[in-house]
Amino acid sequence: MQMYVNYYDREIEQADENPTVGILLSTNKNETVVKYTLPEDNKTIFSSEYKLHMPTEQELISAVEKKEKF
Repeated sequence: MQMYVNYYDREIEQADENPTVGILLSTNKNETVVKYTLPEDNKTIFSSEYKLHMPTEQELISAVEKKEKF
């Protein structure tokens, strides 16, 4: 995923955009996977919604599984 984030930042990202954050949320019958990646030299993260901390991997897994039930 880091490769795709780096590619996007080099080839597609516009000058006025913030660095790309890659987020993978995947679920199947036996497992839910949550992974994220940031650009290698990233010092800050900007978001449209402010939280005091990033959700843990388990919190994201629970959220994906909860949505999947609907």
